Amino acid sequence: MNEEKIIQQKYLEFQALNQQIQQLHQQAVVLEQQRTELLNISQSLDELDKVKSNSKMYAPLGGGLYVESIIKETKKVLTNVGAGVVVQKTIEETKQLIEEQIDDLQKVIEQVEKKVQEGMKKGQGLHKEILALSEKQQKKPK
Repeated sequence: MNEEKIIQQKYLEFQALNQQIQQLHQQAVVLEQQRTELLNISQSLDELDKVKSNSKMYAPLGGGLYVESIIKETKKVLTNVGAGVVVQKTIEETKQLIEEQIDDLQKVIEQVEKKVQEGMKKGQGLHKEILALSEKQQKKPK
């Protein structure tokens, strides 16, 4: 294989690696948003624990819509445990579940960030190879 084809091959590999890195970075951003959402839920549970029964609140319907409601129960929440199954749990049980989810997400975020770093390191190596091959090719007599 001549040097020009090797350079092209390395360049294509470099581009593919850059795309992978961008996808991993986007994945890390989404995971971090989920982690932040869980932290906010945990804080909301802390605040709910301090609320008195029969207090008024505005419950979100989605899309920026809210409905005025009255909180009857402040020590237990309904928790979706998967497959459309909802069970009643205490605030502490729910917070524990959320903390576990936050920990799991943090581990995944760290794994994704590690893959990004490895990809960047590999990309730097490829970039150096491409530059060296290009310089070598330009110095050759034609």
